[in-house]
Amino acid sequence: MAVNKERFATANSMAPNSHVEVVTENGFGIVRVCELGLSGSDSVSACHFIVGMASGGVRSIKVEFAQAAVALVQDQRQTDLLSRTSCFWLHCAERHLAAYVWENDGCPPDGRLIVDSLSVEDLLMAAKWKQS
Repeated sequence: MAVNKERFATANSMAPNSHVEVVTENGFGIVRVCELGLSGSDSVSACHFIVGMASGGVRSIKVEFAQAAVALVQDQRQTDLLSRTSCFWLHCAERHLAAYVWENDGCPPDGRLIVDSLSVEDLLMAAKWKQS
């Protein structure tokens, strides 16, 4: 995935180039809504993104974690559990959304993606994640 800092500058109330865009190999651009100054906070319940499509359209997508996925993550923690608002959830949601749009060549049809399974990489990252 590549980074494009200019694609969403017009939709941004903040200074241009103040956010990072994840670009998939098939041309979808993903920006965290919180970096655009358009959303409150993200959590395990809902992480919000704007997805720019190669066709020029833009979609708002919400990523949520199934309770079983949350339990798996918390089981990886030796001592302290991740808070519901840890940046881990936003980072993990972004990775799953990028994988979804790349594999399906499109956004989730209803603007909502539920993460119900996690990769070994996700679980290793959870085990080592520092609280934020």
